[in-house]
Amino acid sequence: MSRRARLRLAAAVAVISAIGIVVLAVQLASRGSDDAHLPLGLELRAASAPFPGYRETRLDLDGRCRRVAVADTTSLRADGLRGHVDLGPYAGMLFVFDGDTASAFTMSGVTAPLEIGWYAADGSRVGGAHMAPCPDRTQADCPVYASKRRYRLALETPRGSTSVAGLAAC
Repeated sequence: MSRRARLRLAAAVAVISAIGIVVLAVQLASRGSDDAHLPLGLELRAASAPFPGYRETRLDLDGRCRRVAVADTTSLRADGLRGHVDLGPYAGMLFVFDGDTASAFTMSGVTAPLEIGWYAADGSRVGGAHMAPCPDRTQADCPVYASKRRYRLALETPRGSTSVAGLAAC
């Protein structure tokens, strides 16, 4: 390969690398604006104990502005409230999905009864259920709780703590 051909090849590699770096930088810079796809205009920030690695938001729950932990990734939604006996300063956990879903919930590894409400992207309630723990059963033996309609958000709260007809940011 001639010297001129090697220089052209090196220049092409440099240009492609520069484009890749710019694309990566733009993606990293826009991560903070991932919240733009969140329904209800929810604003997120890092959660505190007992939910390190989660984020939190504030919702109007029964006329009170309350903090809720947010499970907005596949792994955080899978973990949910499993293993959490004390919610600390949080009124519950909000499960946020990228699009409408029919995903079901189970109480495997959850030791306290919970309420779940399923909500459309506009915050209107599309269903709900009382969920009972199944601490002595394997996940396969736990009941499955599913909304009869597709939903975008699900809110789990301790049983009897709230009766949310609709979700709204506060």
